[in-house]
Amino acid sequence: MYLTRNEVFATLRSIADIAPVGSAVIFDYLIPEEATPHVKKIQENLRKIGEPIKTTFHPSTLAFELESLGLRLHENLSPSDIQERYFQSRTDGYYASKHVCFAWAIVE
Repeated sequence: MYLTRNEVFATLRSIADIAPVGSAVIFDYLIPEEATPHVKKIQENLRKIGEPIKTTFHPSTLAFELESLGLRLHENLSPSDIQERYFQSRTDGYYASKHVCFAWAIVE
């Protein structure tokens, strides 16, 4: 995400504050890990277009972080989950990123 952690949390908190209970927020996020050459290239390309990655989430702590904002993590898809659900039958060469997860959070 090209926003800082505080900006991301403020945005999510605002959504939880104004959206009706049961509303959904769906977003993707980069997994923090060793900066592999592939991840460094992604980060550099995003920085060049004005969207530097400033915030990552760890899949194992995301539910707790969202809960403190008034959101409940409904689904947290790993790269392999995304590959299986959305890319498994594709024949065009597209595949899920190995460094990105999808989160689906519900306003409580």
